[in-house]
Amino acid sequence: MSILAVSSAVPDRDPNDVASLAPDTLSALPRPSALQVLARFFVVSGILVWFSLRRVVGAITRSLDGPTAMRLAFERLGPIYVKLGQLVASGEALFPERYSEAFRTLLDRVPPFPFDEVERIVREDLGKGTSELFAELDPKPLAAASIAQVHAAKLADGREIVVKVQRPGIGALAAADVAIMRFFAWIATKLSRLARNSNVIAFVDDFAINLAQELDFRREAQRMRDFNQVMREMGNEITAAPVVLDELTHARVLTMERFRGWRIDDVQAVRATGYDAEERLLQGIRAWFQTLILRGFFHGDVHAGNFMLLEDGRIGFLDFGIVGSFGPQFRQGVLEYVLGFQSRDWNRVAEAMLAMETVPPGVTVDREALVMDLEVTFAPMIDPEEGFKLRDLVPGLVRSSRRHGLRLPRDLVLVTKQLVYLDRYSRAYGGAKMNVLTDQRLTNLIMQDMFAAMFARGS
Repeated sequence: MSILAVSSAVPDRDPNDVASLAPDTLSALPRPSALQVLARFFVVSGILVWFSLRRVVGAITRSLDGPTAMRLAFERLGPIYVKLGQLVASGEALFPERYSEAFRTLLDRVPPFPFDEVERIVREDLGKGTSELFAELDPKPLAAASIAQVHAAKLADGREIVVKVQRPGIGALAAADVAIMRFFAWIATKLSRLARNSNVIAFVDDFAINLAQELDFRREAQRMRDFNQVMREMGNEITAAPVVLDELTHARVLTMERFRGWRIDDVQAVRATGYDAEERLLQGIRAWFQTLILRGFFHGDVHAGNFMLLEDGRIGFLDFGIVGSFGPQFRQGVLEYVLGFQSRDWNRVAEAMLAMETVPPGVTVDREALVMDLEVTFAPMIDPEEGFKLRDLVPGLVRSSRRHGLRLPRDLVLVTKQLVYLDRYSRAYGGAKMNVLTDQRLTNLIMQDMFAAMFARGS
């Protein structure tokens, strides 16, 4: 299989066609031209060879180790590899620890692109120039990342908004880079049993799917609308996502209200507001569960920059570029999985895991052995004073699954990682007694919402 054969697996598609971005491996991205792939292939190969040579010299002089050399290469390779590196950094137990550790310094910060490109993309997507659409648009971005940059703006009526504009050419670059990644993954499976067992091609395909979804901002806009709709249906008036301005949003431009407030991990500043910080946090965590219970989706990146206490006392969720989702069967399985951990019922956890299609064809799982393994793995993580140590949850889950031949759905791992984030914030405000898996107030609220959702579906 050649690199061009890999790239030709991607069919032609309209980048503005939302329906064309269905999650079906490489077809989720626009098709790169052969010239684009070849040109990019030589660039990528040259950089990798250069850093491989640096790694050899570094090993001799003990000045540069393998993980650091790879991180430096990813930084040089550009925004798509930066995003891939962030997956490695956050993939505790999915990747060797020394690689995850090295990649944690890989920040999604790249130089901003010129303002005239912002004006061009806005005009192409929205049909009018920035001066016609906005009363003010700050040419200096609030933030610049690998996929897009964000600008502060005002409407004619004085409302403060932010405008997220996609980086020019990122779609074509992503398509070429994914084709090359898939080619390298195919080579790796031919040369390495570890690569075959790790299913690296599926990992690249999954990365491509999520990247394609991030590249159509209308998807993110819809997720924000869905989130706010669930909050209305559940009567949660204290939690919100930014309101999207539909008439100023398209595939590469997302316009929304501007949130002002404090990161949830800025404990001192949040407490100084005078709001009941612990109660606000509890309702924010409840909101995260409510979308999962009622609609089967969840915010998949609740790091502190995306989770805020707003100036008006509400909790705000930002950046819906990464969202996990489950169908009805999986949704019930995930809730049973979470409740099993809350009650320390390892039978319940095992049943939930097996119900979520984690058993590959041809694999037979000894259920009793799995239950025993879960108890042996997770019971020591429960501290009498601190409760569940969620920072160890993902590595333990991955190790137990591998021992029994299970393949964890990506979104199950993603759910578990968000629980780790939420637990970190809980402990910052409530100490050991406020544990996201054992706090009785939160458990009662989740059960209450589950019964309300079941009643609503049955009526």
